[in-house]
Amino acid sequence: MKIISITGTASGVGKTTVAQFLLRHYGDLSALKITTKHEGNCPRHSGCDVCETMTLPYKITVDPLKIEQEGKDTSLFKNAGAQKVVEEALTYFNKSDSVLVEGNSFLHTHDADLCILVTTPRETKIKRSTRQIISKIDLAVINKYADDHTDDVAKARERLHIIGCYAPIFVISPLQKNYNPNKVFLNHIKETIGQPVQASTII
Repeated sequence: MKIISITGTASGVGKTTVAQFLLRHYGDLSALKITTKHEGNCPRHSGCDVCETMTLPYKITVDPLKIEQEGKDTSLFKNAGAQKVVEEALTYFNKSDSVLVEGNSFLHTHDADLCILVTTPRETKIKRSTRQIISKIDLAVINKYADDHTDDVAKARERLHIIGCYAPIFVISPLQKNYNPNKVFLNHIKETIGQPVQASTII
């Protein structure tokens, strides 16, 4: 089993966007979404109430109605081309599967064949969980929007260096078509994991 880990410097940096981008361009990728249950007050203060409604620390989701619920990450992964989407166990995957795992908490207890850290010029915050796994990062991605300035991208790069991330950094724009750095990034992933890119969909 080959595992590609997608982590982020903070919420909202585009982990799911980068995950979707990879799922669209690689054949036979499965996806695993890791969500951590926090005891007590939610440290994210997001008001989502998920922690309060969960009855178990982890729950396996294989129900197609839940997986395909509009707007959820699992639905986005599936629509992007993931062969399987679940929320807990690697035991649900075959040994021959290539699995894309999104979530910082995964790397606290597991290793991956490729660990990708995602950040964006628009978010300056660095989560503590990111600092704790920085030594495992193989490459970093700066998720750039069309209107982000060169100076902002340079600052995002510097923030990565400040937290000790000296892995190769790719500046990509997953939502922008015909953006050459996207192709360079995909080719690097191809070489790293040895999986062919779907030639008809390289952008």
